[in-house]
Amino acid sequence: MSAYKFLLAPRWIAITLVCLFMLPAFQALSNWQWHRLSDRQIYNVQIQEQIDKAPVLIEEVVTATGDVKVVPDHSQWRTVEMTGVWLQSDQVLVRKKSLESDLGLWVVTPLKLTDGTIVMVNRGWTAAANSAIDSPVVADVPIGTIEVLGRLREVIPRTKPGPTDLPDGQVDRIIPLEIVDSPETLTNAYVEMTASRPESKSADIRTLPAPEVTEGAHRSYALQWMFFEIMTVIGWVILVRNELKEQRRVTLS
Repeated sequence: MSAYKFLLAPRWIAITLVCLFMLPAFQALSNWQWHRLSDRQIYNVQIQEQIDKAPVLIEEVVTATGDVKVVPDHSQWRTVEMTGVWLQSDQVLVRKKSLESDLGLWVVTPLKLTDGTIVMVNRGWTAAANSAIDSPVVADVPIGTIEVLGRLREVIPRTKPGPTDLPDGQVDRIIPLEIVDSPETLTNAYVEMTASRPESKSADIRTLPAPEVTEGAHRSYALQWMFFEIMTVIGWVILVRNELKEQRRVTLS
């Protein structure tokens, strides 16, 4: 064992402590990625279950809770059908939305259903104007009764006050009651339009893609951190062996 006395030297104590610190850190990072993979798989199953369901009339899922209209929490990504008229005058553009790395805005137009319910409809993405204070010109929607097919998306409530210096007609996020303050407004969800009749999407508006049902890179990242953990042990062993060889060489010389 005397050959390993060098491990008690301050330099080797520091090297060993660093390795011992890195091992649980790498293991924790690997576990974190495995947990994220598990969460993503569960989320993917939930999305796919909703996508696979047959379209339903939105009136069948909207309920009145007190003075507000809502949909159940489990309605995210459910395909719904709606019939109503566009409220062009209440249309807004949602800032800082990217599509395929291009910066632009969402075009959100309220739809008043035949039963009076008002639903925010994200008609798609449009490119940004030349400056942040300008709004792109978007073609008007058709007049008269419209049939819309789309995916329900949940509304994330604000946790702090919204900006007050945005250009007229622009918002930072979809908060239905901030767009149309009415007891008839669906408050906790909006619809991501996939089709309409007559066509309500002009050439300057691109349809938003369907949700991406993939596992992402979590598995590879988890294996990567495990690899780093193994390589740390191997690296420490190699350093020790090299030190032993160097000591023997010095002794023999």
